[in-house]
Amino acid sequence: MKKEVLQIVENVIDGNEFFIVDTHISQIKGTWMIKISADSDKGIGIDECGNLSRIINKKIDELYPETEYEIEITSPGVGEPLKLQRQYLKNRGRDIKIWLTNGKEIVGKLIEAIPDQKIILEEYEKKKGKIITTKQTEISVSDIKRSEVQISFNL
Repeated sequence: MKKEVLQIVENVIDGNEFFIVDTHISQIKGTWMIKISADSDKGIGIDECGNLSRIINKKIDELYPETEYEIEITSPGVGEPLKLQRQYLKNRGRDIKIWLTNGKEIVGKLIEAIPDQKIILEEYEKKKGKIITTKQTEISVSDIKRSEVQISFNL
């Protein structure tokens, strides 16, 4: 069932303006738990998550009418790592923090993302809330261990 449900999810979500960020399907006490993180280039809201959930529910019910399952569709939350190159493209112009495979951490404004190759940052250093240095840095996608969008609160 797991493979078939993943195919349904991919067909529904990737067939729209949305894309799958992550999926997790497991079975607990006979009930299938389907968790999907989806997004779009313009963002995804609760209404879109609800619509996708209804479409996927209908297709699963048609294929497995006697199966117990729960489905949860969410958007990637604050602090969730960027997992797909498409997420980098979506977040151009935003501040991100990157943890490199060599252990170094870099913070900067995401300038560009070249699919499957590299990202370009305007790297900066802050002291007492003020940016003191900047430089443009190219980072190979293969050197990125983890990255997150940084939320700033300008009060």
